[in-house]
Amino acid sequence: MMSIVKKIDSMIREETYHRIANQFGTGVGIAEWEGDFYPRYTNVSKIPDEMKVNVLTNLMIKEGIYQQVIREVVRLETKYINKRIKKSTIYEKAINNIVERDGIILHY
Repeated sequence: MMSIVKKIDSMIREETYHRIANQFGTGVGIAEWEGDFYPRYTNVSKIPDEMKVNVLTNLMIKEGIYQQVIREVVRLETKYINKRIKKSTIYEKAINNIVERDGIILHY
């Protein structure tokens, strides 16, 4: 299954962020990235884990599934307490579990 962060990123390109930033006269989200960190098409593996978690949290809030997913995150963190798993991976797994369990369709 493709990364949720990759799906979100693939929907909005750098040009869109710059256009929105110009309309508002201020930096908006990822439009603030500079240099090689944000090339034309983002390499998701180079995005810091904390930023991935922020993107996923924003998606959960927008979709109205924050509370259910956080409960699942806590359950998964307890389950994988001795494993070296990134927090964003746990968040993605929790989102996927809730989506599959409840039959929710995400609107990236």
